Amino acid sequence: MASPNSHLNWPSVAGIISDLDGVLYRGDAAIVDAIEAFARWQVVGLPFCFVTNNSTLTPEDVVRKLEAFGLAIAPNEVVTSAIAAAELARAKYPDASRVYVIGAPSLANAVATVGLDVTDQEPEIVMMGLDRGITHEKMRIAVEAILNGAAFIGTNPDLLLPTADGFEPGAGATISAVAAATQVKPLIVGKPEPHMIKTALSRLGTERSATLMIGDQIATDIQAGKRAGLPTVLVTTGVPPRENPALARPDFIVSSLAEIEIPILAGSPRQRRA
Repeated sequence: MASPNSHLNWPSVAGIISDLDGVLYRGDAAIVDAIEAFARWQVVGLPFCFVTNNSTLTPEDVVRKLEAFGLAIAPNEVVTSAIAAAELARAKYPDASRVYVIGAPSLANAVATVGLDVTDQEPEIVMMGLDRGITHEKMRIAVEAILNGAAFIGTNPDLLLPTADGFEPGAGATISAVAAATQVKPLIVGKPEPHMIKTALSRLGTERSATLMIGDQIATDIQAGKRAGLPTVLVTTGVPPRENPALARPDFIVSSLAEIEIPILAGSPRQRRA
């Protein structure tokens, strides 16, 4: 394990995949040194893609948020758990058409975009993400549908989300409650599963061994990066790490992205897939 002040020593880095909340910002507050680091990498042509378990944001929302912090990106540089969950539901359950959604409008819109009907009437799929307006009635409908045979999909397992002045319950908290009530294990789409990492890799076109995964949570970001075969960097600006010997450890730990000195070989034919 590298110490918090260690430099990254790979011969070259061709791309970066990174989490957002807890890495570039906490709630609505920018993490300034992280924004500056990505701006530097952008100037020298190092490609990156953001992957977020936050199903309440669209890629366009992320673009506007980062632009307000001084970092200009494109929507295709963002992969959200809402989009990934909707696409997976469409692919895994091709005969289903009715989905009960607990989550933000962005999740319902993502489901509708792939041609599925958002409804509470005899749903064939229950999809849960972060819903800050969660009610007992919403959970009752989800539980009843799942007990009647509906598939159960969760956008992500995050129990805590960092805010500007602390933490709030994440989608995983309510997903876990419904799972406990039904005794049905949900299909989780977001990190620590590697679905979004693989999508980001395909957009970057970089080799796994030359693409860094940066995140603030060992249980989600680091595990997803490891499962996808990427070198991983834990930055300690988000959710405090909890000791769990069963989890794969990050390759490097930094307290700020300013500590990362990357030997860049962006766009090299030796590092990019044909």
